[in-house]
Amino acid sequence: MAVKMLNDEETAYFSEQLAMIMEAGIPLADGMEMLAGEAGDKRFKEIADLLLESMKGDDITLFGAMEKSGIFPQYAVKMVKIGSVTGRIEDTLNGLSDYYSKRADLKQTVRSSVSHPLILLAMMTVVIIVLVVEVIPMFRDIFSQFDDTAAAAVENSVNFAYNMGAAVMVILIIVLAVILITALLMQIPAARRGLSRLFSNFIFTRGMSETMAMADVTSAMSVMAECGISPEQSLELAEGLTENKRVRERIKNCEKMVLDGEYFADAVKNSGLLPGVYAHSLKVAYRSGSIDTAWQKISSRFGQECDRKIYGAVSFIEPVIIAILAVLIGSVLLTVMLPLTNIMTGIG
Repeated sequence: MAVKMLNDEETAYFSEQLAMIMEAGIPLADGMEMLAGEAGDKRFKEIADLLLESMKGDDITLFGAMEKSGIFPQYAVKMVKIGSVTGRIEDTLNGLSDYYSKRADLKQTVRSSVSHPLILLAMMTVVIIVLVVEVIPMFRDIFSQFDDTAAAAVENSVNFAYNMGAAVMVILIIVLAVILITALLMQIPAARRGLSRLFSNFIFTRGMSETMAMADVTSAMSVMAECGISPEQSLELAEGLTENKRVRERIKNCEKMVLDGEYFADAVKNSGLLPGVYAHSLKVAYRSGSIDTAWQKISSRFGQECDRKIYGAVSFIEPVIIAILAVLIGSVLLTVMLPLTNIMTGIG
């Protein structure tokens, strides 16, 4: 039976466990056997068993086992490969544990922020369906039994109420269907990549996508700079960490400039990989021999900017959803009140 991809919390947990195994000097296969045997949760035991199965073979590396298992996120797999190349696999795994723990917390915040408006949206959809299917037709039947004067007075209002309610109902059902389909597609790797490309190209989310990609890339560049990896090799490895087309293109241009003999900090600026202020700090850092510190600061700033944009988007989405629901609720009340008002006028 196929094992589902690890989510952020599971990736953080297994990265931490793998780091502890390697730091303790325990052979990886033995450590995974211990983890599989001690795992009380069926899901964790299933994952540990699959990773252990992937380790079987001659001279298989942790990177190879993770890639073979097919259950780890691509970013985690590629970062472990970089950690293996640089000889800092334990630090990389600990960094991945922190990275995915923060991602899990961030996703939980997003879910909490949108869950209540979505529940309200679903409840409103049910209410409107009941109004359109049951209540308004019932009013129409009741009104038809009145005298001709009263019936004529409310007929247009009843039709208006029904048409407006039906339109609102269709819109809400479509919105809920889109949300449900998107949630289901996110469980399919190929569809998730397609949605990620859509996210990176959509005008309202393009900036956030690039910031998230740069946070990932600069984090890797920081690790590689600390290990003394050459700029051109660092760029080559970093290119595979992101699927954002614009960021990949800037990395390629920067790498080409460096291979053509241009000074690394100048190439970073001229290719547009980093803003000029960061490129200047890299130039100073290369001259002073503190390049790893400079990359750490750049990575930290991109990470903070990424968090700020995501939290800002979440804080914006919630009131927007509530405002839309308020308009829909007002429309529903209007569809109900207008016929009643006309009835009272007609009777009077």
